[in-house]
Amino acid sequence: MKKIDNNKKNIIVIFGGKSVEHDISIITGVQTTNALDKNKYNIYPIYISKTGIWYTSEEFFDIKTFSKNDFLNKNKYSVVNISNDGMLCFLKKNKYIKNIKIDFAFLSTHGNLGENGALQGFLEICGISYSSPNVFSSAICMNKLATKNLLSCSKINVTNYVSLQQEEFTKNGYKGIEDKILKLKFPLIVKPCNLGSSVGITFCKTKEKLKDAVSFAFLFDSCVLVEEAVENLREVNLSIMGSNIEKELSVIEEVNIKNDFLTFENKYLNNESSAKGMENTGRTIPAKLEDDIKNKINEYGEIAYNLLDCKGIVRIDFLINDKTGEVFLNEVNTIPGSLSNYLWVDKGYTFSRLLDKVMDYAIKEKQNQSSKVTNFSSNVLNNFEKCTKLDLKK
Repeated sequence: MKKIDNNKKNIIVIFGGKSVEHDISIITGVQTTNALDKNKYNIYPIYISKTGIWYTSEEFFDIKTFSKNDFLNKNKYSVVNISNDGMLCFLKKNKYIKNIKIDFAFLSTHGNLGENGALQGFLEICGISYSSPNVFSSAICMNKLATKNLLSCSKINVTNYVSLQQEEFTKNGYKGIEDKILKLKFPLIVKPCNLGSSVGITFCKTKEKLKDAVSFAFLFDSCVLVEEAVENLREVNLSIMGSNIEKELSVIEEVNIKNDFLTFENKYLNNESSAKGMENTGRTIPAKLEDDIKNKINEYGEIAYNLLDCKGIVRIDFLINDKTGEVFLNEVNTIPGSLSNYLWVDKGYTFSRLLDKVMDYAIKEKQNQSSKVTNFSSNVLNNFEKCTKLDLKK
């Protein structure tokens, strides 16, 4: 275990986890770990295994470590525990070997338990500031149905959609829900409600594929979303970082789509993207857009960021009908791949400086929240005892 420099902040980067996006999370985590300035911080990469066990190691700075399928079986990686006072405890062979006070956590955990608010809640209980939106915002944005419902109420344009529940599918079978789906206009996109990275998604041009698509999506989630696909599609993304006090918008990128939508393979398995995660070369940055469309995207992005109570750094994905100029907000990613660092280069941010800025925003937000009243003294217990003649000795 390396020696701690007490003049530096102690930063943890958490990645991996019990999620189908586990491997993508490793890429973002290793990228983030290596982008942090080692002259400023003591950096501790925290890897959560697919079974939920926490580890740390100096070797986690190297992506090659994770390409070895048996890398956790060598019994040389320290197990990690975080206490409720923000102390990071290292264990080796069931012995505590070091404790450090955590100053900040960068979250690179995509999907499920890492992005849905559960990990965020744990860190809040431990009193640790972190880089993503809070529990409420993370939970809402992870659920595509809840997000669309809220956005629709705020006059933000979203595609037509229906939701399907596991209970009705199990009880009535596909035939029992088919009429509900066929109210939409083809082509359709079928997706799990609470996943990202294009996992579990099927593009359906005709109703013949729908049954298998719905069954496939239910393998990943108990709620499935069916949406009308946007015709003449252009897909663009915007990143926003900030707090309740202030925020900044990145440039807009356009994703060069090779299929009917951006697939998992397009994102991560082609030769260009496999080494860079979401920071691949199949993009136009900044996107070549008319001013009115660019303004609409920025407007929708700011409204959504505020409405969904976002903080930290997020990426908001949009769909454009190139023929009509219609803009649709697709989804909000509260822990975007590669933390969307590539969208901030034209704004003068290196990845390292971007991480510093995200940390600054989060610390300001925590200071703002700390100024709020959290304790309230009253005589309610005494009054309750008197009114009910409660004998506390019994």
